[in-house]
Amino acid sequence: MTEIKKHINILLAMTLINIFVLLNFISEGKLKHGIGYFVFFYVAVIAIHFLTNRFPPKKNVEVKEPKKELLLVVLFSLLGGLFLTLNFYLNSTNEQIGFLIRLPILLGVLVFAFPVGIAIYLLSKKYKIAQLGLKFKPILYLLLGVFVWGLTGLFAYVFNKSGIILVEGYEELGGLTGLFLQGVIGAGLVEEFSRFIMQSRFEKVFKLFGFNILFATAIWAFIHFPVTYFKGTDFSDTLVYCIQIIPIGFIWGYLTHRTKSIVPSTIAHGLNLWGFQNG
Repeated sequence: MTEIKKHINILLAMTLINIFVLLNFISEGKLKHGIGYFVFFYVAVIAIHFLTNRFPPKKNVEVKEPKKELLLVVLFSLLGGLFLTLNFYLNSTNEQIGFLIRLPILLGVLVFAFPVGIAIYLLSKKYKIAQLGLKFKPILYLLLGVFVWGLTGLFAYVFNKSGIILVEGYEELGGLTGLFLQGVIGAGLVEEFSRFIMQSRFEKVFKLFGFNILFATAIWAFIHFPVTYFKGTDFSDTLVYCIQIIPIGFIWGYLTHRTKSIVPSTIAHGLNLWGFQNG
């Protein structure tokens, strides 16, 4: 009860988002799926909270220049979204685009969306890899990532079994190698690294626990907009989809916050072929 009172504002904010997502599922005739996704959020957050209470991280995240680093990571992420939009727009036109036009756009995606740029900047400021979230100890945190991944799958199996994309996704990615490169590295590590940097700096600057996670999660949710929109989804449906992935993104962000490591959330995110957050 004390924890609830202490964090009531972020709990209310996330509950409003969850209610919006639930109502959208209901409007699409997916009541069971919507209820499962709604309940899953709270079960996952509570489980992460109590499990990490038993094995809290030994050190807090070190941040040297909170305001400057927050500004840079947000700016770089927004530029990443811009370059992704340009890239997917050009791909959707089915026109022959010259190499000199595509090259700077692809470089922009690599530097800002992946995000190589902010990583290079922070490493140049003498941050160690572990200070940027790549902590592999204790080993129980790795197992916690597997646990959250499995919990997601369990809820998907019970509440939306027909939507599970495990086999299709595995085949589409090209087996274990593709799953590791595109799923764990290309999706999980990229997003969780940016989320870690953004939410840790936001917390240092604004002292608003929970809203640091929501802020970083919302930015990355909407960076998915061009990916979905240029696949043929209309504007409103794409907007709803971006909001719909905020709850699961918040869970991954909370996992990172509690462990001070991006490794567990990278596992849970990168292997997420359950399709539970999809409509």
